[in-house]
Parts: sequence; structure tokens; C-alpha cells
Amino acid sequence: MADPPPKIRLITGPDELLVARKAEEMLAAERQAQGELEVTDVRARELGEEGLPDIRTPSLFGAPKAVVIRDAHQLPATHADELRAALDGPVEALVLLLAEPSERIKRLAAAIKAWGGRTDVAPPRDFEDAEWRALIKKEVERHGRTADAEAIDALFQRAGTEPSAIAEKVAQVAAGAPAGRLNAAQVRELTEGQGNRGAFAVVDAVANRNPEEALRLLRGALAAGEEAFGILGALAHRLRAIVAVAAGIDPKAIDLRISPGQAGFLKGKRRNFAPGELTRAMRILADADAEMKGGDLPPELVLERAVLAIADPGGERTPRRVVPDVARTG
Repeated sequence: MADPPPKIRLITGPDELLVARKAEEMLAAERQAQGELEVTDVRARELGEEGLPDIRTPSLFGAPKAVVIRDAHQLPATHADELRAALDGPVEALVLLLAEPSERIKRLAAAIKAWGGRTDVAPPRDFEDAEWRALIKKEVERHGRTADAEAIDALFQRAGTEPSAIAEKVAQVAAGAPAGRLNAAQVRELTEGQGNRGAFAVVDAVANRNPEEALRLLRGALAAGEEAFGILGALAHRLRAIVAVAAGIDPKAIDLRISPGQAGFLKGKRRNFAPGELTRAMRILADADAEMKGGDLPPELVLERAVLAIADPGGERTPRRVVPDVARTG
């Protein structure tokens, strides 16, 4: 039988919400095993001269103890060394360290990993729709609710691939919908006018060469508070990735991280562009960036013209055709 994980565990990942959710799962499992749990929850920067919470002494009330230290990558070296030394000693409390990837606690992280206590948490990749829907389903269950497949899909369409947006939308629907299984109509009613998958949905529609869908999603994203420059950046990132895969360039050479699965996905998008169209698209984005920063037109209008110019397989006709429509929308 494998040894149980140590009392001191490290949960690390780039998304603070997902790291926190994993900690909640571990605490829930501990409560189920122990019956009750006395929890101390602090942030690393709050640990001053008094040092770490006591993790060696049993609770005065006899209840098992747990200590959650958030932003553990900000731990002072003395505290990190103390925890590392405690790994091979008796520890009464379950200690969960929540951290972003960091070199600052490298020795502590390596020691915890060697003991089998490190858990790495990462969000699904932007094209892994099934994994995002599974994440949404778990978030719904956190609120004691269930949702049918159409409701999960509607939440995905509203929140997109941003864990904090998913948590916000699910909480909103769970609080506002009547008792019972959530459905798509309730999701649409309670999130009306709040955008549709944000920048990622716009990027997907552009890469699929669907100008009407791209325009609809872009206006929804802007209305929901997405920044025009953020959407432009997401689009530039996606096009750079498509170009890198198409040209056989090592992604790391241009500061991109592309997995084998994602490379196959991007190759599929590459087939949507005729020869020369990707070069033209990158030029359109560069011109749009310059105009958004120093031109007279609103950045949203400049972005809309660029999105349509790239998404429309008809090419250069697009900006001239859509400008009057943009003007009418105010």
C-alpha cells in the first residue's frame, strides 16, 4: 500500500481560484474522514514576527486542525525553511500551501514533491471544451444545484474560458433561479446582455472565418466590459500561433507554448486561410494596433473593422461595407 500524502501539502497553479477550489476539496475530504475540522486560514504576507500558526500541538478542543496558507510563494525564507524541516517531523495539523508557480520557495516545493504532497492545478486549454464544461458542472454542484446539458452549454457560452467568470456566472444563476434543476432558459434570462465567451469566442469566430458571428460576439464582449486592446491581443496571439504551426517554427522561439494537441487544433484553423491571408491578417492587426493607440476613431470601431476584415473571406470589401452599420449602432 502506498504511503499517505504528508501533512504538509503544496497546491500550485497559475489560477488562484482553481487552486483555492482544490484546497476546498482537500478540506472537505479531511472533514469527511475526521468528522470535524478546526481551520485556520491566513495569507503568507500576514505572517509577521509571530511566525507560522502552531502545527505541532493538538487542538485544545480535541478537533483535528488544518492550516491554509494562501500566496505561499510569498513566504519569508525563515518560514519556508521551518515548514521544510517539519516535513520529517510530527505535524498535528494538515497544512495546505496555496501558491503560484514560483522560484521563491523552490527548495520547499521540491521537498514536498519528493514526499508526494505536491498537487499542480491548471485550467483546461482554451480548445478543451469538454473539460471546461466539466469544470462548470463542478461549480454548479458547489452551490448545491444541478444543471442539464443545455444549461451547462449556455453557461459556457456566457462565461467562456475564464475560471473567475465561470464562478461569477454560476453563482448568479444559482442564486437567481428557482429551486430545481437549472436549464438554459434560466441561464439566458439571468445573464442577458453579459457577453458571450468574451475574447476567446471572438477569436474562434474569426479563425473560423465567420464574420457575422464574429461581429455578434465582439459586440457582446465589449458590452460585457471586455477591453478592446485585450481582444486585439488575444486575436494576435491566436494568429501568431497559427502562423508558427503552419511554418514549422519552434513555438518557444517566439515565446509561445503549444502542446501537440493544440498544434493539431491550430493546423485545422490554418486550413481556413488561403495563401497570403495570414500575412495580410497580421498586417491588419498591426495597423489596427497603431490606429487604436494614436488614431481619431474609437478603439472599438477600429477593432470591429479589423475583426471583420480578417474574418470575411471576401477580404478588402469588408471594412467599406460594414462602417455604415457600425455608425448606426452608436
